Amino acid sequence: MNLLNEDNVVHIFLSRIGDLVVANLLFIVCCIPIVTIGPALTALYHCTLRMVKGNDSSTAKTFFRAFKQNFFQSLVVWLGLLLVGVILFLNLRFLIQAQGQSSYGKILFYMSGALIGLLVITALYIFPVIAAFANTIGNLLKNSVLFAFMHFPSTLAMAVITILPMFMTYQDLELMPLYASCWFFFGFALTAYIDSFLLYRIFRPYLEKEEAPQKEELK
Repeated sequence: MNLLNEDNVVHIFLSRIGDLVVANLLFIVCCIPIVTIGPALTALYHCTLRMVKGNDSSTAKTFFRAFKQNFFQSLVVWLGLLLVGVILFLNLRFLIQAQGQSSYGKILFYMSGALIGLLVITALYIFPVIAAFANTIGNLLKNSVLFAFMHFPSTLAMAVITILPMFMTYQDLELMPLYASCWFFFGFALTAYIDSFLLYRIFRPYLEKEEAPQKEELK
């Protein structure tokens, strides 16, 4: 077995690990201002979707190109989701305290819970959708919701893959340094990479129909 051969399984595996580490570190750096988390997520998903497709171009170059290209849309969407999320969270806390006071309060409580669920589902899809397709923000949001409900089993799988590891991280404080190291070096990128296998299967029929893409292709 020639380990220096680029087609060797070991070489491909190590190269992919290296790409994920680079993408993860760039993602963390670009998330530092907080307000740029949205553009950073879009750039991360652009990289991982291209990895799934089989494109092995420079991860750093691909990340920064996608970060710049999708910056405005991703920023607007992220700030909008953040604002709506904070409002719904505060509203839910208030309703929890008032839940037992009236049936009307219970109805509002369940409605707020449903809206938070819809927000989470939209957040799972919107940044990969921005990374893969060129459209208006309104259409991208609409398509994210459609993708989520048209492929609900995949949506549930993505929710588990994305949310469960983060939840488990805070359940064992003794292992927190180990978990933090994993998230720092590859955790976010690995999660996005696994999600991207599901996402690319969903996106592929629509990507193939695009005759004149306006942004860098995933192909």
